[in-house]
Amino acid sequence: MAEQQALQENIWLKDFLLTWINRFSFFLAHHLTRPILPLYVASFDASSTVIGAVMAVFTITATLMRFPIGMFIDRLGRKPFLLAGIAFFIVGNFGYLWAPTILLLIPARIIHGIGWSACTTAVATLAADIAPQKRRGELIGYAAMASSLGGAVGPVLGFALLKQLAYPGVFLGTVALLLGSLLLAALIPEPKRAPAASVKKLRWIDLLVVPETLLPAVAVAFLSFGHGGILTFLPIHALKLGLENPGYWFGLYAFCLFIVRPVAGPLSDRISRRAVILPGLFLNFTSIVLLVLADSPAWLMAAAVVGGLGTGAAQPALMTVAVDQTSPQRRGQSMAQYQSFYDLGIGVGSLTLGAFLDLVDRSYSLMYVVAAVVALAGLWIYWRRSTPMPATPAIAAESEGRF
Repeated sequence: MAEQQALQENIWLKDFLLTWINRFSFFLAHHLTRPILPLYVASFDASSTVIGAVMAVFTITATLMRFPIGMFIDRLGRKPFLLAGIAFFIVGNFGYLWAPTILLLIPARIIHGIGWSACTTAVATLAADIAPQKRRGELIGYAAMASSLGGAVGPVLGFALLKQLAYPGVFLGTVALLLGSLLLAALIPEPKRAPAASVKKLRWIDLLVVPETLLPAVAVAFLSFGHGGILTFLPIHALKLGLENPGYWFGLYAFCLFIVRPVAGPLSDRISRRAVILPGLFLNFTSIVLLVLADSPAWLMAAAVVGGLGTGAAQPALMTVAVDQTSPQRRGQSMAQYQSFYDLGIGVGSLTLGAFLDLVDRSYSLMYVVAAVVALAGLWIYWRRSTPMPATPAIAAESEGRF
């Protein structure tokens, strides 16, 4: 019996590590270009509104595509969407390289958004499939560390490539990473699908929304709204405040995400998800307040530390709630819903905060005030609507297929 348990653990651990490395590779590729693209669009003499709109095209596309992708992942499997997503990701980056005008960047952003939606939804669902239920919060936190590590290294490496090889070097370096990611994805096995549960026929609205996991999805949208403005405009703001390489800000932020997740994940398993989520959302709000006050690189870096710790605690715990409260048969759709709301927050934040920035004569402090108000609203909503409960409320229901 002990040997059989050890063998089963070795199998899921190997698959989990393959998934982790693959996730790291394409998150690294994504974060190579993410802070560079606003500067690239600005090089076309674009206004803040146009920069925000171009960046938002990606997130809006990813948001819209997650709903059908989530449904088909549950029906057709995870791996085909992982492979296709990375392939679209590659095509999108070639599009950036070849686009001579802002208008022609739009198709590349759309293709990139489709690819990102597919590969991130697939890899998140794979991690949830592989993780044993009793260690789910911990392992989803570890899986998210791959994203954090990619986010830490990517911006620093991206700005280094930009300095040495200009924009073509950044996009070609990203494509090279993604080709390696595509080869690695081919090695990941497709998990066995859970047998269909005997449930009542779904209404049409159930094909679009997973009601039992709507609260964590809404909460992460409020969390990511400010991220939309930060990801888009902080590189420009940081350069104005004298931070020579804005990639250092993103690297420090992601490093703090990385170090908090091994602590926050097990805590959410042992105490409750809510006990981790609420402090995380509060720290996210506090970090945006620090950005409001920032008048030097030191203030920016303080905000990176606080924001990284807050998001690193709250985001994986919210995702774990979305896994806890749905069945294996609808897990892909629940993950898609969660990530689509995250993308929606970033897209709406990027677009509206960019337009607001033009209205207030590019006052970054005022822009961050708006982001802080939205973050505080998200904290209040989750505090009011969530209820304290055991860390794994859906154990029995999941095993019986009742959700």
